Amino acid sequence: MTLDKQILENIVALKEPTIIAVSGVGGAGKSTFANRLGEEMNAPVIGVDSFMKDRTNTDYSNWNIMDFARLEQEVVLPFLSGKNPLQYGHFDWGTNKVVKTIEVPHNGKIIIEGVGLLRPELVKSFAYKIWVDCPVEDATERGKKRDREEYQNPQDEHWDGIWKKNDKEYLAAFNPKETADFILDNCKI
Repeated sequence: MTLDKQILENIVALKEPTIIAVSGVGGAGKSTFANRLGEEMNAPVIGVDSFMKDRTNTDYSNWNIMDFARLEQEVVLPFLSGKNPLQYGHFDWGTNKVVKTIEVPHNGKIIIEGVGLLRPELVKSFAYKIWVDCPVEDATERGKKRDREEYQNPQDEHWDGIWKKNDKEYLAAFNPKETADFILDNCKI
């Protein structure tokens, strides 16, 4: 996956403060791309995974297990009002609760990445929206392989039973590709 020169030029031209949103289905390559973009821009990357509500809840749809209201209150609004450094609560998947506060200094640009991010209540705050595109089935297989091989944490039952379903529901409900400023084709990686 390479950084498109056009993406960087578009982002550099934006007026600060600038929030860049990187979203896609689970396993599409969002985190990898966002981290590379963050390195290139010297901008911090904040993951939606820090804003989980309750890991043990398996009855949710459209990724509403993520606390997007808390993301808005702790990161988006303070950033847009000029707060530096940002502070937000980090959800620990092991203890199933917010366990610590993360402090994030920034240079006027931040990247927020994760599933379910391009939704009506948030997109108005994002200056640039990138959709990392990959078919749900391919991305799911990629995510399962990554969790097994890189993290030694097989979660096939979550991928097949919960997360893939949420991705499909989210795509149908919000059509996030239509909201994106840039679509990164990440299907062949």
